[in-house]
Amino acid sequence: MGNWEELPYDLIVLIAKRFKLLRDFIPFSSVCTSWRIAATNEIYKVPPVPQVPLLMLADKDDDYREFYSLSEDVQVSSIIYLPEARKAECYSTKGWLCTISYTIDGEMNLLHPFSRTQIPLPPEKNLWALQDIGPVEKRVIYHCVDKAVLSASPSVTSDYVLLVSYYAGVNDLAFWRPGDLNWNHIDKKWGAVSDINYYDGQFYVVGYDGGVWVFDIAGPNEPHPIVEPRLLFQLEDDMFKQPGMEFYLVEVSGALLLVGRFSHGDGCQTFKFKVVELDVVKGEIRTNLGDSAIFLGSNEVISVDASKCAGVKPNHIYFTDDWEERFNDLEGGGGGRDMGAYNLEDGKIESFYPGLSLSPICPPTWITPLFFPIKS
Repeated sequence: MGNWEELPYDLIVLIAKRFKLLRDFIPFSSVCTSWRIAATNEIYKVPPVPQVPLLMLADKDDDYREFYSLSEDVQVSSIIYLPEARKAECYSTKGWLCTISYTIDGEMNLLHPFSRTQIPLPPEKNLWALQDIGPVEKRVIYHCVDKAVLSASPSVTSDYVLLVSYYAGVNDLAFWRPGDLNWNHIDKKWGAVSDINYYDGQFYVVGYDGGVWVFDIAGPNEPHPIVEPRLLFQLEDDMFKQPGMEFYLVEVSGALLLVGRFSHGDGCQTFKFKVVELDVVKGEIRTNLGDSAIFLGSNEVISVDASKCAGVKPNHIYFTDDWEERFNDLEGGGGGRDMGAYNLEDGKIESFYPGLSLSPICPPTWITPLFFPIKS
């Protein structure tokens, strides 16, 4: 058999033109560099359609990652060559991954998984230094960073901010912008952060105590931005007083929602969700999501209009494992055991993935398949 990479470019383009959905370009663009270039050039000619998040399956300690699609009539997986994500923590945000290598220094990058483009970030060890903690002597299974959220996709603008929540002795937040040489500390004593979302031009942070904070971070054109977090309100719902809870912020149909995730004690097995609409005056309970569906897990929370997305059920929450404190303890690899689709109408949970995908470093996570060039 001849070398696929040596096919005439015009022939590769003809093949690429036969695809109509972005998910079809994933295995095609993974063949080799020339095929990826052809896919990138043709993708702009495809009419935009709503994109169902893909499930990036757990790290298998090799140079390939598997992506599982819900939108097929018969669900299938695509395997792509992605050595940059090998044995790395991966936090999905705006179609990119914030990767943290499992080394002493913890090299960090923004990685576009379908073009393999990387944007270097200051290493994780610099976050430790912000809290006057020296370098670790040995890397153990420990997640210093637990959230990494972009204000905008680097694919479409260079005016963006990456905000991370991390723990290196105390809970803290720091940010980075294109051109910054190091992480920028946000001067505030934070409690434990459950989730972060960028909504309507501002970052929103919810803590496990029910506090919801909001603040702006100026883009790269402002060399020394002053960040002043303010408490938007303190939620007093009883769910903030219960053990075994996780909280998420998500935009649905223009509104900012808070999602509470309930688990059975130490087992970290999800059994219920509760949705609250956030308002500057009061919190209003939402009983359903209408035609929308939510995808949530260890980092970014994504909402889609299920009526426009094949394979997605409306008024459902598709969840993946988010119990980092138990990833090390469970036999067989930890993270990846707690996944399912929760029906907000009747409270039932059904499976959406037929297998078991486990990893203590990078369990399955949702990512939106976006194919766009980087803006300089």
